[in-house]
Amino acid sequence: MHTHQPTEPVQPIRIALIGGVDPGAGAGVLRDLLTATARGARAFVVGSAWTEQSQARRIEPRSPDSVSADLVAALAQVGPTGGAVKIGMVATASIAQAIRATLASYPGPVVFDPVLRASSGLPLYEGDRESVLALARAASLLTPNLDEAGWLLGRRLQSLSEAREAARDLRALGVTAVLVKGGHLDGEATDTLLSSAGESLLAAIRIAGPSPRGTGCALATAIACELATGAPLEGAVIRAKSWLLGRIEQAVAADGERHL
Repeated sequence: MHTHQPTEPVQPIRIALIGGVDPGAGAGVLRDLLTATARGARAFVVGSAWTEQSQARRIEPRSPDSVSADLVAALAQVGPTGGAVKIGMVATASIAQAIRATLASYPGPVVFDPVLRASSGLPLYEGDRESVLALARAASLLTPNLDEAGWLLGRRLQSLSEAREAARDLRALGVTAVLVKGGHLDGEATDTLLSSAGESLLAAIRIAGPSPRGTGCALATAIACELATGAPLEGAVIRAKSWLLGRIEQAVAADGERHL
């Protein structure tokens, strides 16, 4: 006679999300939370600033000590294995430095999307370049768009060849791996992924209509969720991009914007 052996419940992956809190949830850490939930992850949110990006367009950064304390609590929930960290808006140099110090002993994957400006044009970071670069060096993957990569390097980027060169230069500055997003390129949207494993050019079709808000936030969070499962970097990026493309195709128009 065979007895049924109960199976252990599958534990969801766990992810700490750091970023600005915008009440509309179209972007920022609330968009990260929605993305992580959609990807089956258990998320722990650390707000770096309170923001209003649609009408008032204002930012209230939190104190670095508060951000650090909340991140310590989130990391205790995430644990040393089976999880990941995603960083978005850091608001100020002192917050960037506090996050870097708090993550110094964290052994899991860290994805950093260096959000510098909202879709509305509102600046979301006030501080020096080196504090952002230092945090980028501590991450497993940096995911800047063309403007963000250009700001980090002090030059303007417009073409795929310039994006590829920027990825090489960021690696030369000590960044472990970089995904320079090509959504603002003319023609095909081609991302450049560069790591110790080499370079990959990842093209994606463009979906007709205005781009939804928060796609950069969603992509970086989806990559972090994939990395938390132990997936290799390129596979994690490809799967995250495929998932995001599907969400963009299904994006709903409301309030004059398209929403993931």
